[in-house]
Amino acid sequence: MGKIFKTALTGGPCGGKSQALGYLKNRLEALGAEVFILNETASELMNSGITPESVGSYEFHSRLFEKQFNKEKELTLKAQASKAELAVILCDRGLLDNRAYVTREEFERYSAKFGLGENQIRCSYDAVFHLVTAADGAEESYNLDNSVRKESPCQAKKLDAELLAAWTGAPHLRIIDNSTGFEQKLERLYAEVKAAIGIPKPLEIERKFLIEYPDLELLKSLKTCRRVPITQAYLNTPDEGRFRIRKRGEGKDAVFIKTVKNKINELTRVEVESYISEKEYLSYLGNKRYVDGVISKDRYCIAQNSTYYELDVYPFFNDRATLEIELLSEEQPYVLPDFVKVIREVTFEQEYKNKYLAVLYGDRCDGAQFE
Repeated sequence: MGKIFKTALTGGPCGGKSQALGYLKNRLEALGAEVFILNETASELMNSGITPESVGSYEFHSRLFEKQFNKEKELTLKAQASKAELAVILCDRGLLDNRAYVTREEFERYSAKFGLGENQIRCSYDAVFHLVTAADGAEESYNLDNSVRKESPCQAKKLDAELLAAWTGAPHLRIIDNSTGFEQKLERLYAEVKAAIGIPKPLEIERKFLIEYPDLELLKSLKTCRRVPITQAYLNTPDEGRFRIRKRGEGKDAVFIKTVKNKINELTRVEVESYISEKEYLSYLGNKRYVDGVISKDRYCIAQNSTYYELDVYPFFNDRATLEIELLSEEQPYVLPDFVKVIREVTFEQEYKNKYLAVLYGDRCDGAQFE
């Protein structure tokens, strides 16, 4: 079994998801990947006569969730059986799209049947790509004549915002807007998909900024902002060398991730992530002699300006925080949120690297070394 990459394409009506599936399939297969496509489950149900009007909203979305869950499970098994070095699962909408159509209580009622919380669902996709509806920025192209959905442009924009809010908090979320023509929109999507998969290499290109302590009430009021508690530890073991483990989320909804990074320069790193069990996470954490440091923080994931920001608030700072953005290239232009007050860029400053902060302010171990 080679590498398996599962992604969800989301966004409001008429964003280009259906066209993007075929486009991505052709481009990725040309690179040697085996591609598995999960077409939109909601349309399948409605075309068969099962609609929110005929069975009720809750029952419809409960059936939709179960059907999509089983289809994703089936495709994952096929991907695991693939002999290709790379198997890609492309989902036209993900399980969390349901959240935009029902209340939190309703969603939790049927997702709990599968033992899944919202954070676990967000993290179950290696990447999520939000294709903004044509009703927002490409109004002349908004057309639902061949669709079972009949939202007005105003309704489409509102639904697009609800979907983006539902997925905000995912580890890897990218927003593909309508700032270019549709062909260029697909090209931008393909570039983001390749980068997320790690083609040609799994590079992480980030810029980090030191900012004044943010207005937490303002952050909480933003529709596309979500707080994600994170605890991460840095280890150096005889068998595996240096790596990081992370707990993302809290309680039964938490997920656990192991990350190995190899630095190319101060901006760019080769990053390889894998999910581990809670038992493995606690085992690593319990072996104190190999733990260089542990840090806890609140990460506010923010989707704004067609950009995904990660704003980290630390328990040991009451006057500052950090903001990170991930780029496709070291030269890529970017815009920072207008509600943050930047002190300076600290991408190249060692004292604001998480590993340094973990050792300096977290659970400290003797002999810690920094890269």
